[in-house]
Amino acid sequence: MQLVFSRFGYLICITSILSASIILLEYGFSELEVLLFAGIGSVLFTLIGEFAVPLYKEWRPNFKENFFPDASLFVLNYIVFQSQLLQIFLTTIAIKFAGGGFDIWPSDLNIFTQLVLALIVSEFGLYWFHRSCHEIPLLWRFHSIHHNPQRLYWFNATRFHYIDVTLLQVCGIVPLLILGAEAKIIALVTIFSTVHGFWQHVNAEQDQRILNYIFSGPELHRWHHNLKPEIANHNYGNNLIIWDHVFKTFYWPKDNSNELKNVGVRGNAVNTVKSMILDPFKG
Repeated sequence: MQLVFSRFGYLICITSILSASIILLEYGFSELEVLLFAGIGSVLFTLIGEFAVPLYKEWRPNFKENFFPDASLFVLNYIVFQSQLLQIFLTTIAIKFAGGGFDIWPSDLNIFTQLVLALIVSEFGLYWFHRSCHEIPLLWRFHSIHHNPQRLYWFNATRFHYIDVTLLQVCGIVPLLILGAEAKIIALVTIFSTVHGFWQHVNAEQDQRILNYIFSGPELHRWHHNLKPEIANHNYGNNLIIWDHVFKTFYWPKDNSNELKNVGVRGNAVNTVKSMILDPFKG
């Protein structure tokens, strides 16, 4: 069980859910319906891992410190305030200023090839915005909400300030819209990001080996959440890790497991929903 899940769980999950999502989209299901299916499927996979083969038992979440604030931000961001609507508004403005976009996307390629290309293009915007959040103090005030938990588990993937997650997603979508990618491709990138995000934060044994040179998986992302900024300021990739290779921010020590446990942000204990939403505006 441990070997199968740690070595092949991610590949089984991502390939099966993406394949099913493509089929559902082709059969006329809406992007939102397919995204819901993909999210639930990914959560089920990661929950199996966290209960069956946890990496650190002390990282198991409790209600007050982890699940309640994480769930509250999820509801506010994606249901009440619907950051997706703001993304559409911002991307429309961005495309308008870009001259309406260009009709150069290779739509004649098969859908899997288009998805790979879309992930690479999208990741460039995601990488630079994410890196900016760590290097620009104003952006860090919002992004630090994602980093302040002292435990990592699957629901950390949705723990973001509204401003942070909206701008992040816009930076990933805008390059695709400028190039003229179809809505179906953008939906699949969003689905991939959702499924991958839960895995990226999973508290379960992982041994993805060569995949760590392609995907920004949990073995790399745990270092990105490290308490020490000199360690954390690496592995900025959201889905893929390729731009970290290009810009020399890839980090994967194969040992020092005690250091790996130290996650969080120094001097930032913000955990109430009110504080997480309002404090970044105070400076």
